[in-house]
Amino acid sequence: MLRSIKNSLLSLSVSGLLSLSAALCLLAGCTPRVATSFWRIGTPADSTRAGYAVLHEGKKVRHCYPLTEWTDTADSQRPTANGKNDTYHSFHHHGVAVESEQMAYRIYFDKKQTIDVYCKRTPQLELATSYWYPDDSLLALGYGDDILRVSGTVGVGSVKYWNGKKHVHIEPVAERSQRIVRQSRNKATVEVAVKGWQTEGKNVDMSVQYTLEAGHRDMRCDVILSEPVNGLCTGVQSIPNKGQQLMANSQWLSEQLPNGTLLASWGTDWPVNDTVKYAKETVGLAVFIPKEYAGDLVQDTSNSLCLLNALPLREGTGVGLHFYLTCVGATKENNPVATNADEWLDYLHRWAAHIDESR
Repeated sequence: MLRSIKNSLLSLSVSGLLSLSAALCLLAGCTPRVATSFWRIGTPADSTRAGYAVLHEGKKVRHCYPLTEWTDTADSQRPTANGKNDTYHSFHHHGVAVESEQMAYRIYFDKKQTIDVYCKRTPQLELATSYWYPDDSLLALGYGDDILRVSGTVGVGSVKYWNGKKHVHIEPVAERSQRIVRQSRNKATVEVAVKGWQTEGKNVDMSVQYTLEAGHRDMRCDVILSEPVNGLCTGVQSIPNKGQQLMANSQWLSEQLPNGTLLASWGTDWPVNDTVKYAKETVGLAVFIPKEYAGDLVQDTSNSLCLLNALPLREGTGVGLHFYLTCVGATKENNPVATNADEWLDYLHRWAAHIDESR
């Protein structure tokens, strides 16, 4: 009971701060250049909640209300209006999302904790209108859309575990949460965290925060663990990520640069399972791990990965690390930074060389 009250007060406090930040921005006459989106699926009875909205995913109609954070324990899964108990199906666009004018990313609220990508055709904020699923009228206005079919892969820059043969998801855990950490006009941070992750004979707590800045397509990822995990990894998926022609149609890059490790992929695939309505998208993905955190390179059938070396924190207990991820939608964007694999590699070399570590 006390924990429930504490969580409610914390949620109210964070929500109030975010609302105050937005209000001050409006009073100052400025327009936000980053935004976050986090919607719990409810029922018509939730219409009295602040921010309640009826949202759509294709023909699906959802009664939703906004959140700033949510925590689920192994035994506290709540049934949703669609009758499914897993957290993934309890949220519109399946978890927290963050966007700049150039790109949007969502993080699945389940054992995958995978990052998916929504690319902008025109530089603008869109999630407050499209809610990740633009309808035909919005697409006709030049809105972007989801460009990547991640399935069970690492996507781009998701944190996974390497079991010696392949990457696996973050499970089992005692508790899993997502939250909007902070949001200002020019910067937003979202978090996915677990407690009691049973791995390598230990119970590990882990926080993964993703920060997106205005004018950027790339995000910084900060990882904090209660103790070291030898198999922690990140990387990029192949495009496409399955099928007999997987390796032939995907272009990979693994390169040791003076300041760190660069992993990238380039390819063309359908962004969703509907291959009738949607066209194939050509996409470039990349992750850059600073030298002090980059371990061995490994690969499974669908992912190019790098093991992560966490170092003791300067303050407090535990260990931490950070890395960066980025993406381009070569066929979606009106003015992409790359239109082929060679251009993508050239762009990534410039990007990795000029990353601002103080971000």
